[in-house]
Amino acid sequence: MLQKLLNVSLQVKILGLIIFLLLLVIGLLSFIVGYLEREEDVKQAEQIALQTAQTLSYIGTIQQAVKEGGSYEETNPIVERMRDQVDASAIRIENREGELNGYAGDIITNQSSPRKDRYRSLVFGSTYVTQTEDEGHKVLKGIAPVLINYGDYKKVGGTVSVIFNMETIQSKIASDIRKMVYVSCIVFIVGIAGSYFLARSIRKDTHGLEPYEIGALYRERNAILQSVKEGILSISQNGRITMMNHSARVLLDISEDIEGIPLTSFILSDNLRKALQSKETISNQEFHYKDKILIVNTQPIIEDGEQVGVVASFRDKTEIKKMVDALSEVRQYSEDLRAQTHEFTNKLYVILGMIQLGKYTEVIKLIQEETQLQEHHTEFLFTNINDDKVQAILLGKLAKASEKKIDFKIDEESAMMPLPGHIGFSPLIIILGNLIDNAFEAVADSKVKEVTFFVTDIGNDIIFEVEDSGVGIKNGTEDKIFQKGFSGKGENRGYGLTNVKEEVELLGGSVEWTNTQAGGAIFTVILPKRPEDYTEKI
Repeated sequence: MLQKLLNVSLQVKILGLIIFLLLLVIGLLSFIVGYLEREEDVKQAEQIALQTAQTLSYIGTIQQAVKEGGSYEETNPIVERMRDQVDASAIRIENREGELNGYAGDIITNQSSPRKDRYRSLVFGSTYVTQTEDEGHKVLKGIAPVLINYGDYKKVGGTVSVIFNMETIQSKIASDIRKMVYVSCIVFIVGIAGSYFLARSIRKDTHGLEPYEIGALYRERNAILQSVKEGILSISQNGRITMMNHSARVLLDISEDIEGIPLTSFILSDNLRKALQSKETISNQEFHYKDKILIVNTQPIIEDGEQVGVVASFRDKTEIKKMVDALSEVRQYSEDLRAQTHEFTNKLYVILGMIQLGKYTEVIKLIQEETQLQEHHTEFLFTNINDDKVQAILLGKLAKASEKKIDFKIDEESAMMPLPGHIGFSPLIIILGNLIDNAFEAVADSKVKEVTFFVTDIGNDIIFEVEDSGVGIKNGTEDKIFQKGFSGKGENRGYGLTNVKEEVELLGGSVEWTNTQAGGAIFTVILPKRPEDYTEKI
């Protein structure tokens, strides 16, 4: 039951809470103000009663009437005028015996006041206020002694009593409270109306979602943002970071909490900063950031036709490249193994046919030749080229060349020691694989199909050369051969040499080419054994 009450709509919760608070505040204020108003009115009545009684007791006419027992005609005009001024219920002028020497009022008669009410004033000459009953009414009396001058001394000859009916005071208090209640009702109605519009405004801002739904969406959003491998960054209209997931922190090398911090305080790249603050949508654009190449996508957040922020996503091109390289490695191995399988399958069929024909001498000779060739290649590779990565690549290419009927030679002057650790297998596959495969394609239609590979590590650099007997680089295309997508071999080509150049530059080296006098082309790759530290443009 309690859970159902807690799951009511936000509008009902706000209305209920504000109504409760308004009732509580108005009730407390009404009680406190009413109590203070009552105390103030009673205190004010006491002061007026006391001051009026004292004032009347000093008037000579009143004193003379009390001393000599004067008639009402002499005192009543004064008493009536004073009563009207202070709005008292009654005023009595009485001598010591309780005889009235003057009065005015609506709740008294000619009967004298009880002596106990006047006792302190008659005996001690005290001026005071008391609450008592008179003619069945609760009244407040201000009593003052009338001092008669007898020459050498003064004597209390009577008293002046100024009377306020408590019912009249309570009626005035009730009238004030009613006015306050009317004002409270208006405040209450205005508060309910304001809470209703506030609840509607909040519901509009939350797109009609209840708090528990927003909480669930927030938890799901955080889980999704932190689980994705792509970096996600949200930027406000004033250029401050509002959200950043874990992957974005890793890609941008940020460890501290930067939410609420301006973008310019940690993104030092001008190009990347402009892209993140741009009003245009950016798709798969590459940016150099520190030692990474980031692929950035941005989407402006538009609300009511105005941009209120930007959401950006980041991918590390290095990781994507690693995946592509891994696929390239698998494909390369698959092609090389297929070439070796195809070549040896053909030779096995030849040997099988010659055995069936009984030409055993020719079979033995063929096997010996093949064995000598394989031993020559293997012995040369394992003797002169002492890096297992380069050996694996060249063995695969030898088989592929044999299948394509290409004379693939490894220069006998080639020699190298194991490669330094910073030159990995993937870059080698991309560099050597693409150069050799391009050379194979270059001689595919040539009469002389020769490709030569040379490597040396003498000195401070490692030098790879691939020479082919093709037609060379055509005139007019010299400046375009390393451009992405440029190729004279058809559509969806032209990425091999671009990838070669990128990998070589990442290793701190260079790639060069030249046409030979015979018509072919030579591509030379120079990789430093110990590349000097260099700062990439960020």
